[in-house]
Amino acid sequence: MKGKHIVRLMETIRIVSILLLLFWIYDFQINHGLGITKIFYYVIFAILVVMIGILVQLIFKNQTSIFETHKKNVNKERVRYISIILIFPLLAVFLYGTNYYSNFEAELLNFPEKSLYQDSQKENEIMEPQNFSIEDSSFLSVIEKYKRSTTLLQPHKSVHEISWKESKFGGYPNMESFSEYPKCDVCKSSLNFVFQLYRKDFPEFYFPRDTNIFQLFRCPNEDCKSTRTNDISDHKMFHYYSKVDCEKNRLFVKNKNSSSNIELEVPDCYLKPTKTFDYPYYDEYDSRDLAKLDANFRFKLGDNQIEKYVTKPHTKLDGYPSFIQNVVYPKCSCGRIKEFLFQLSSDDTDEELKYKNGAIHWSDHGIMIGDAGNIYYYICLHCGEKSIESYWDCS
Repeated sequence: MKGKHIVRLMETIRIVSILLLLFWIYDFQINHGLGITKIFYYVIFAILVVMIGILVQLIFKNQTSIFETHKKNVNKERVRYISIILIFPLLAVFLYGTNYYSNFEAELLNFPEKSLYQDSQKENEIMEPQNFSIEDSSFLSVIEKYKRSTTLLQPHKSVHEISWKESKFGGYPNMESFSEYPKCDVCKSSLNFVFQLYRKDFPEFYFPRDTNIFQLFRCPNEDCKSTRTNDISDHKMFHYYSKVDCEKNRLFVKNKNSSSNIELEVPDCYLKPTKTFDYPYYDEYDSRDLAKLDANFRFKLGDNQIEKYVTKPHTKLDGYPSFIQNVVYPKCSCGRIKEFLFQLSSDDTDEELKYKNGAIHWSDHGIMIGDAGNIYYYICLHCGEKSIESYWDCS
């Protein structure tokens, strides 16, 4: 093969690889991962591997005059040349390969989902059903387009006080950025601290630039005017982003609330965050995809599979809202539809523990939103923190 043919092959590989990289970047921004079928992955790999293999073989067998001007260091020049021309193809193979592995292999092989970090108490892992078997590959291709990663916070009541330097529910929060303990702007009641998340623990969560902690508070006053008139949440919620050093905390005394109808404070709860996959409710699927799913759910899938591909309940970050009633995605003032940020749930208890000892046990954090409801938070990533708003529903 002549040198000009090698150069053409080399440039073809380079162009194909660059196009694949651009598509990967675009699709990652849209779908947070490739939403295409396994067959396309195999085609991409086959083309790239064959082309790269032919090119490397021809260069090493010296069937071209590319290196004639480097007679003294032919082998060194071959290695240098190959390393330069293979940068883009190898990068494309790596990105597609790792994304294929994360999107398909974990799902098909039913790998157990692991907690993000260990706690001193017993690990509470979430295990996906192990008996999944499906013949229709088109079903998986539909499901994969909608799959999103989510983090279940899983608060568990602690017998000890948890440090203000930790991500947690309840107890005493990090008050470095406050000049006094926060109060409700309507009834002036001292707020109940709900939870705080540090960027170091949850880097995938939304944090504005130059902030490293997110904190959520709640008005505890059942008689607050905002509770009776506010359509956004059952009790008025307050969120704060700030930058903290975690060197010295500020100790504030909460003013005693004058109302007798006050919600209890949230106890110290440690988090056992677990990453898993989330899927939307039927109403969020495209009508054509929904028709395919209906056929599969109706005739091929058992209860375990249906549970696997529904929206995860409980308090979580990212993923999909586990709506109890209607699907709601508010519109930003800029015209964009806001994205789901996180949800706070009344029910963070596993089913086998909820009815323990004959009594219903909802959540260790003790927050009851309406009648066992959820609060959903949304954000327009284009407009940032100022666009954050919440919506609640219950059974």
